[in-house]
Amino acid sequence: AILVCHALTGDQYVADEVHPITGKEGWWREIVGPGKIIDTDKYFVICSNVIGGCLGSTGPKEINPATGKPWGLDFPVITIADMVRAQTMLIDALGIDTLFAVIGGSMGGMQVLEWCKSYSHRVFAAAPIATSFRHSAQNIAFHEVGRQAVMADPDWCGGNYLLEGKKP
Repeated sequence: AILVCHALTGDQYVADEVHPITGKEGWWREIVGPGKIIDTDKYFVICSNVIGGCLGSTGPKEINPATGKPWGLDFPVITIADMVRAQTMLIDALGIDTLFAVIGGSMGGMQVLEWCKSYSHRVFAAAPIATSFRHSAQNIAFHEVGRQAVMADPDWCGGNYLLEGKKP
């Protein structure tokens, strides 16, 4: 089995023809599939949506059962370690002891590194792509510019945009 970990803006549709919600093709369709680099005729390929992600799991847009309102900014902080811990539960439920490989880029690459750090005994090979175990000061600054741009949008509504029916 090969676990493919998606990036921040990705989802579990790694190789499917057309995503039923976004209408986009699988984001790694060029390398995942029969006869391709990650050969689905040879390997059992798994790609799950990360917890807290926009497509496929509970996230900030879902209803907080305690308040009856969208979680929004009250949604719990999710770490890379949390994402990988959830993936190990999936792998356990599938009855897989050891993965042949874990592969992913960007945030997916961070998940690969976490697999290697915390569950090295369960991974034969790892391919972290375009990633790091930490962010540089420049990277942190660029992310802050992006956050400030979103928060400066009038439709941000102080983080309550879901309650206002808006999308910043």
